[in-house]
Amino acid sequence: MRTKRIMIVLAVLAIISLVAAMSAFVGSKGGSVAAGTDPDLNVPSASMPMGVNFKANPATGVNSTASVGFSNLKVNPDTSSQAQNEPYVAVDPSNSSHIVVGSNSWLAGNGHFDVFAYVSFDAGRTWAASQPYIDRNASRLNAADPTVAFGPNGKVYFGFVALSPAQGAVALSTSLDGGRTWASQSWVTSFAGAADKPAIAASNGSLYVFYQNQSLLSTVSTNGGASWSAAHTVEAGGRNANPVVASNGNVWVFYNTTSAIRMANADGATPTTVSKVVGLQGRPTNYRAAIYPAAGVDGNGNFYVAWADGRNAGRGNDILYTHSTNGIWSAPTTVNSDGSSADQLMPSLAVSRDGSVTVAWLDNRNDPANVNYDVYTAHSLNGASFGANQRVTNVSSNPNNDPDTQGTLIGDYFAMGASGNTVYTAWTDTRNNNEDIYISQVSGANN
Repeated sequence: MRTKRIMIVLAVLAIISLVAAMSAFVGSKGGSVAAGTDPDLNVPSASMPMGVNFKANPATGVNSTASVGFSNLKVNPDTSSQAQNEPYVAVDPSNSSHIVVGSNSWLAGNGHFDVFAYVSFDAGRTWAASQPYIDRNASRLNAADPTVAFGPNGKVYFGFVALSPAQGAVALSTSLDGGRTWASQSWVTSFAGAADKPAIAASNGSLYVFYQNQSLLSTVSTNGGASWSAAHTVEAGGRNANPVVASNGNVWVFYNTTSAIRMANADGATPTTVSKVVGLQGRPTNYRAAIYPAAGVDGNGNFYVAWADGRNAGRGNDILYTHSTNGIWSAPTTVNSDGSSADQLMPSLAVSRDGSVTVAWLDNRNDPANVNYDVYTAHSLNGASFGANQRVTNVSSNPNNDPDTQGTLIGDYFAMGASGNTVYTAWTDTRNNNEDIYISQVSGANN
């Protein structure tokens, strides 16, 4: 009898273990995989099969289309139903018609994701695609989190994180022909530890890469990416680096902690608080959104920062903004002027040669349910006060309108880039019944 009871207990324990294992498996299909032990190191799932019951569900309603003063140009030239998201934009400082956009892409069609580069030499009217992940590592099948910068003599640098099934490692590829093809790739970080969300800056012949695990770290290359310095900790708990290069070549990095937007120089010395932040309010949508700094610097050394913030309870998440003159930061102001309970998220910021500041962001003010989103922008001539909000997108996007991601991932960020007085903003767009990258010139004229 006693033996029988023991066998029953063992059987029950086996069933519990099986249920737990199945739950973990199902959970792993939900849209992200952990890289290492840091809960913030979450990346898109490498197993996103097309939803069997997916039905295209474009944004509809009285405000879902509009006549706007900006062209909406599709960046990725494919016509597939595979997702592209999380754009990053860099513009050639010597030619504002030359744009390089990086994005995540599921174009392989086998459940894996990669990073693509899209290059235009005619201000976004036509695009060519290439793949910067050329030195592939067998344990890092997927790639995400693109970041792009122009170097001297028209070189283009493209950073990304390669990962899964192994933990993330940051890589950097170099193009000698403006982003059409990729001549070389180096591994910026060790394969031994997790790394995520790289950001790059090029200045005075050096390359700076910032990335995160449990801390925000930096590394420098003085030989074009052939080798990299030992990692330096900028700040424990720092996330979401946004480096900017001042006119004198000094590199500064903006980032966030759980309670503040912070700023430090390239090696992490003398970090200062730009502003306190308040966590985002709950939203009816389930795509990822977070507090992170969108930053820029003008020719006089004045700094500008925007971020999404939840402090205005009852009126949704807003885009806040502050600027610094002589090291003194202004009180945060709200850029979006809707005055409703809509959410404003994923800001990007660019500073033009004339010192004007442009901010763009995701905005769902046109949908009473706060689901469908558009891109809005605002422009400041003096870096302190902004003109009227302007809608950029002529068609709203429904975040659920993608057969792969189905509302879980439109990207952690949108993007903006500037050259001279010409400014472009890019975003994830679902008007074609899947996620594509679109771009618009929102300020200035091409060279």
